[in-house]
Amino acid sequence: RDHLGKINLRGRSIDKEFMKNVGSVLDLVLPIEPNLRVSNNNIKIIWLSPDEWLIETPKTELQSVLKKLKSTLSPQKTAITDVSFNRTVLRLRGNHVFTLLSKYLVINLDEVLKTNYHVAQTIFVKVPVLLIRNNNDGETTSIDIHLNRSHAKYIYELLIDGCKILNI
Repeated sequence: RDHLGKINLRGRSIDKEFMKNVGSVLDLVLPIEPNLRVSNNNIKIIWLSPDEWLIETPKTELQSVLKKLKSTLSPQKTAITDVSFNRTVLRLRGNHVFTLLSKYLVINLDEVLKTNYHVAQTIFVKVPVLLIRNNNDGETTSIDIHLNRSHAKYIYELLIDGCKILNI
């Protein structure tokens, strides 16, 4: 997926000032429950750990969001990193997405991605990935796979081979 800015944000979720300031800049409350995401029109915030989040924003707004975060948050208490060029996002869409992914994952996708607000961090054939569900109930299944750019071609080729084996 092109045209997507990605920011890694680190800070203490127990720091009320940090949480308030991030909320005012992004117009969203940081999720503090494991493996959840929140979103508004243009921004998604994905929980990665108790003190780490991934912020997705349109590439056209990336520099503006970075500037606002850096000018509002204390540099002694936070880390703000543009990871747009480090991470690749592959979007899978179709009726057999969970079947295809189950060939490579050991988690129960129906359980861990039960709603559009859930995400999963797991291992895809020895490669750490972040899985994000993009569809509501009743819609065609859509999953984004976030991974390091260096592994993207390998994972892509595995998925193509998996589709051939499953005849999908």
